[in-house]
Amino acid sequence: MAPLNRHKQFLLWVAAAFVATAGLAATLIWEHRPSATRHSLYVVGIPERGAALFFGEKHCSICHAVNGSGGRVAPDLGRIRPGKPPMAWLATVLWNHAPGMWRQLRGAKPPDLDQEEMANILAFLYQAGTNDPAGNAAAGERVFAAKGCAHCHSAQNSGGHLAPDLSHVAASGDSAAWMRAMWNHAQYMIDPITREIGQWPQFKGEEMNDLIAYVSGAGAGSHPAGARGNMVLGSADRGWQVFQAECISCHSVGGRGGHIGPELGPAHDLPQSSAQFAAVLWNHAPAMLEQVRAASMAAPTLQGNEITDVLQFLTSLRYFEPSGSPYLGERVFTERGCALCHGPKAEGTKEGPRIRAGADAFTTVSLASALWRHGPAMRVRAEHLGIEWPTLEAGDVGDLISFLNDSERKK
Repeated sequence: MAPLNRHKQFLLWVAAAFVATAGLAATLIWEHRPSATRHSLYVVGIPERGAALFFGEKHCSICHAVNGSGGRVAPDLGRIRPGKPPMAWLATVLWNHAPGMWRQLRGAKPPDLDQEEMANILAFLYQAGTNDPAGNAAAGERVFAAKGCAHCHSAQNSGGHLAPDLSHVAASGDSAAWMRAMWNHAQYMIDPITREIGQWPQFKGEEMNDLIAYVSGAGAGSHPAGARGNMVLGSADRGWQVFQAECISCHSVGGRGGHIGPELGPAHDLPQSSAQFAAVLWNHAPAMLEQVRAASMAAPTLQGNEITDVLQFLTSLRYFEPSGSPYLGERVFTERGCALCHGPKAEGTKEGPRIRAGADAFTTVSLASALWRHGPAMRVRAEHLGIEWPTLEAGDVGDLISFLNDSERKK
C-alpha cells in the first residue's frame, strides 16, 4: 500500500476523531424492555462487531490506536476516561471541540455510520476504556510481601508452597481467571489467612494491579495481555443474565432484587477495571460470605467469563441519561448565550430557529446529533454576529434538556 500523504493523513485523523467522539456522544441507546428479560438502563451494542468496524471497514485504526493496537497519528482512544455524568461529559466534549474540528475538516465528510454501527463502535470503545492500566511489577513485589501473600503462595520463584503458585493464575493475562480466583476461592481462604497473618488483607489504590504485574512477570510499565485493544472481554448482555441467575437474590439494581447486600445500581460507586473490581471482591469477601451464610444461602461460583460479563453489565449501568432542572436549564440557556439567537424561551428568532422540543423529546443523543447536523452553519452565523461559541460543562446538559423539554417553560 502506498504511504498516505500529509493531507490525506490529516483528513483521516479528523474523520477518525469525529467517529470516536460523535460515536461516544451520540450512540448511547437505552432499551426499555420488561425487567424479566433485560434491565432498563442498558448500553446497546456488540463489542465484537464494533472492533471489526474500528479495525476494518471504517478504517478508524489507520490513525487511532486502542490500548496500543492501531495507528499513532491521533490519540489512543482506549485511554478515554469520561467524567461524570458520562453521557453528558461526552456530549460536551463534542460540543466544545466541534468548532475546531469543523475548521480543520474544510468540507471533508467523515465515514458514514448508521445507528447500529455507532452503537457497536461505542460498545467496543467503552469496553476498551475499562481495561486495566499498566501495573508496576516492583511495587507489586512489595505488595506481595506486605499483604502476607508470600506466607502461602509463591510467585516468580519466591514465597511459600501451602497454596498454588499465583504466577500460573496471572501469567496468561486472563483478567477473568484472576477475578474468579479472588471470588471463588475467597470463602476457603478466609479462615487460613486470618489464622496465619492475623487479619484479612485489604487492597487499595493500584495495589491489586501492581500485584498482578508482579506475579504475571510483566515488566515495569507493561500492559497485561488482556489490555490489548483488539481483545473483547465480557458482554453486558450476558452479564445481566448471569446477574439474574447468581447475584440478584442478594443484590438489587434500580431497586429490583435482594437486600442482603448493597444496591449495585448507578448510584453505587464501583470500579470499572478488572483489577479494581477484583480488589473490591477480595476486600468485602468476609462480610459478604458472612451475610450469605446468615441467610442460609450458598455463595455463587462463577465459571469461565461469567465474572467479566457481570463486571461489564455493572459498568454499563453508569452510562445513563443525565437528569436536571428546567429552571437551571433556562438560566444556562441565557448565560451561555443561546437565547441571543434562539430566544429566551427557545421559541426562535430571526437569527436562529425554534429549538423547543416538539412531539419527540430531546435526549443527549438527539442534542448531539442536531449539533453535528447544524453546527457548521451555527458557527458561521455566530462568527458573523460576533458571538463567541458557548462552552458547556457536563452538568449543564441535563439542565438544558430538561428546559427544552419542559412545556411549562414554553410560556
